[in-house]
Amino acid sequence: MKRVLTTKELEVPVGAMIQVADLLIENEISHALVGTDEDNDTVTIEVEYSTSDRETIHAIEDVIDDNTAESAEDEDEEDDQEDDEDEDDQK
Repeated sequence: MKRVLTTKELEVPVGAMIQVADLLIENEISHALVGTDEDNDTVTIEVEYSTSDRETIHAIEDVIDDNTAESAEDEDEEDDQEDDEDEDDQK
């Protein structure tokens, strides 16, 4: 039986890299670093996987989503702090 592989690019936040790398290595999923985005603090990884690896890919996507949500919350908190500082300066 022929094994069908799917290729996908994932934008991984820097803060999630260790968890994502662990999942890729533990599950022996073929991967390559293909780019970076310093403005968004992400690394682009290309993964090649079969249908039997889908569960792992979904777990990786969950790690990315969780980290992206945390990053957005952190940015909102930083913006709120900056707004508070601006208001204090105006008084």
